[in-house]
Amino acid sequence: MMKNGDHTNYIKEFVNYAKGLLSGQVDSEQKDILEQCSTRTAKPVSKNLSVFKVGFVLFGALVLSRLLPLPANSEPLLGLAVLTPYLTKNNLAFLLPLCVMFVSDIFLGFHNSMLMTYSALGLAPFISKFFNSKYVALGSSWLVWHLMANAGQYYPPFSVEALLFDMRFLVSGLGVVVLYDLVQKLPANNFQYNK
Repeated sequence: MMKNGDHTNYIKEFVNYAKGLLSGQVDSEQKDILEQCSTRTAKPVSKNLSVFKVGFVLFGALVLSRLLPLPANSEPLLGLAVLTPYLTKNNLAFLLPLCVMFVSDIFLGFHNSMLMTYSALGLAPFISKFFNSKYVALGSSWLVWHLMANAGQYYPPFSVEALLFDMRFLVSGLGVVVLYDLVQKLPANNFQYNK
């Protein structure tokens, strides 16, 4: 039971706590407790389920992009592999492009350069973490892809035929990275209803 004057101490403590929050001087233990109790950080099951659905649709779309009768090497896998560190902090996410290639190769057929192509695509997320620019990471990842995928093939790396063939892979990856940048630069307020 509060006595007269007790409520002023409570209000003073609350005001001091609010000032500390605004100035960033609250101890980390209090922040951790507040963060744990916050509704913003709670992840309902439906949100996790929707993330799973989106991931499944993305996976299916990427497999389909490899199976459609598009020009060879025009799938957006390199762009996705480069953007993986930007899309999630999960270190196992680099397996997504490799899984897409494996599932689609079940239908397309396996080939003799799988080790090199899978390795080159698997290196792309790690190359992307190394560089600050997505575009430099894409160019570097494409160069690694080009060297590894064409090593020991009929057309050696940097031959005209190999460059023309792998240029489609670079362009499709560039399309994905540019689209990601454009979506990131859209202001969030454009989609809100103004009264």
